Amino acid sequence: MATLEERIDAVESRAKISELRSAYARFASSGNAYGVASLFTEDCVFDGPMGAGKGRGIINGNKALGDFLAPQIGKIGAVLPLISNEIIKVDGDTAKGWCLMQTPMAPGFGALVCEYFDECVRIDGKWYFAKRTMFLFQPVYEERPANYAQMEPTGR
Repeated sequence: MATLEERIDAVESRAKISELRSAYARFASSGNAYGVASLFTEDCVFDGPMGAGKGRGIINGNKALGDFLAPQIGKIGAVLPLISNEIIKVDGDTAKGWCLMQTPMAPGFGALVCEYFDECVRIDGKWYFAKRTMFLFQPVYEERPANYAQMEPTGR
């Protein structure tokens, strides 16, 4: 069994990762694409849809992520991310998690509902996204990869 200190750290870490997701939503809703990117490690990976009708892709690095997001969310109110149903599993200075995101509007999509699989890392006491994988539910349901069941963040 984990020590009391380890259990307290895990609880505090889950709260900080939840706040990381909220900061993501706040930066996105205020049109601050580079603020969103600052929540990711320099060598991060974003795996998800590249825009309406553009298919999936991978973006490497937080600078490239900011450049990708700027034309999509670069104004206040372009998106309004609502994060819910969070699962976060902490293992020392790394964590995996899952959440749902809904936004009543998204450029090129209209209403958007998706799920995120997150891999986070703590650097100098602060949590960052190291990898974020996004799958759409709406407006178009994306087929999930063959390893989808293994992406479960709870380890169950």
